[in-house]
Amino acid sequence: MSSSLKDRAIASMIWVTIDKTGGYVLLFISNLILARLLMPEDFGCIAMLNVFLAIADILVHGGFGTALIQKKKPTHLDYTSVFYFNLFISIILYVLLFVSAPAIARFYQLPLLSKVLRIQALELIINSFTVVQLSILKKRLQFKALAIRNISSSLIGVIVCVICALFGMGVWSLVANVLISRLFGVLFLWKASDWRPTFEFSFSSVKELFGFGGFMMLSSIISSIYANLQSLLIGKFYSPSDLGYVNQAKKLESIPSGTLSSIVGQVSFPVFSQLQDETITLKNAIRKNIKSIQYINLPMMLLLVIIAKPLILLLYGERWIESIPYFQILSFSRLIAAIVPLNMSIISAKGKGKLYLVTQLIICSAAISLILVSVRHGIIALLIALAFIPYFEFLVCALVNHRLIGYGFFQQLKDILPTFGVALALAVSMYFVGSLIPWHPYLVMIIQMILYTILYLLSTKVLGFEAFNIYYSVFSNWIHQRAFKNKTKQ
Repeated sequence: MSSSLKDRAIASMIWVTIDKTGGYVLLFISNLILARLLMPEDFGCIAMLNVFLAIADILVHGGFGTALIQKKKPTHLDYTSVFYFNLFISIILYVLLFVSAPAIARFYQLPLLSKVLRIQALELIINSFTVVQLSILKKRLQFKALAIRNISSSLIGVIVCVICALFGMGVWSLVANVLISRLFGVLFLWKASDWRPTFEFSFSSVKELFGFGGFMMLSSIISSIYANLQSLLIGKFYSPSDLGYVNQAKKLESIPSGTLSSIVGQVSFPVFSQLQDETITLKNAIRKNIKSIQYINLPMMLLLVIIAKPLILLLYGERWIESIPYFQILSFSRLIAAIVPLNMSIISAKGKGKLYLVTQLIICSAAISLILVSVRHGIIALLIALAFIPYFEFLVCALVNHRLIGYGFFQQLKDILPTFGVALALAVSMYFVGSLIPWHPYLVMIIQMILYTILYLLSTKVLGFEAFNIYYSVFSNWIHQRAFKNKTKQ
């Protein structure tokens, strides 16, 4: 990797960190407020519609965003053709959802969903104005502009949502959040990007990009069906309240792990795409990324399992106590889930669209079968099945990457097992510490968190973990740069 690309990648990683951390902080704060203003069934209603909106949104994008990033030198004609094609598809899909809304409401036996879907589906048309600009900025590694855009639009959406909730608008508060944040996201994005469409269109460009993007689109649809099938089934077989509890548990447990995987995933794909012909460099890059992610992810998720009860009660209140076991089960799935997208990004960065699709088919077929079998045995059985699925995903992706870059399942397992061993030993210790201290649960939770963090950092430093040295080096360099800049100003 050239020094220029490395510097840009590091700068991009910093801005993606700011972006994702800011986004999850806003999500976290808004959930704290909304969990006390809205009912579990309000969150459940929105979750029921996610499967239809998610699939429609993938069809709008058509995999073209990924294809534009993966293509080494896309032309202006490529960009403008994708822009008009996506806009046309988004309008068609909105009309289809508008017409289908009553049938979807009858499926769930909730008449309100028809009106909600017809309004919220407008986000499809709004999102169609973002595909090309997002691809251009990501390809250029201009993540600073994206961070400012994402945080600003999310903040505006959250403010509007909270105001609506205070006025008793219920589920419509969540709809307002989506539409307002999407709309301002488009405005900020077009201000940040200098690209504008012209009156040009080429079916040849669309066809060429769809050669790779089509496989990515099909893969995303399959993945989205699998990801949202659980919400559809919980909403159908159980109650909106049950879905609300599960959905809130998923939001909370995904904050630390999701932040990490999103940060690395956003930067890794465009960077890996530029390294697609340098197998050894690519292998070393993903190895360091996996070690770095798991160094933070594993201890965080194990700690969340230990402190689940006081954490849920502190953040959401007694109303959400039923979500505690759901949160603990789902947290176990995140022990490995954070590095699955990173493994998948290797396949797409190599331009192996067909292989990416086949991999997703294998994973999602097995996952959907497991979900369909477990859903009739109770919601706990379903969540246990969901917690197992990421481990299967990791196995399949790692086996594929063994063939592509020589970095397979056993090599990756060898790299993360030492971190898991230390994190697990300390988590068990903190569990017993919590059971022995007869103080207020919130105070015990704070003690557990502080002790766990200190002991983990000391242990990994003494044992000479590579990930500790990576983070320590980055932090030291940042401190020195700040000190140098301050000294220069003086």
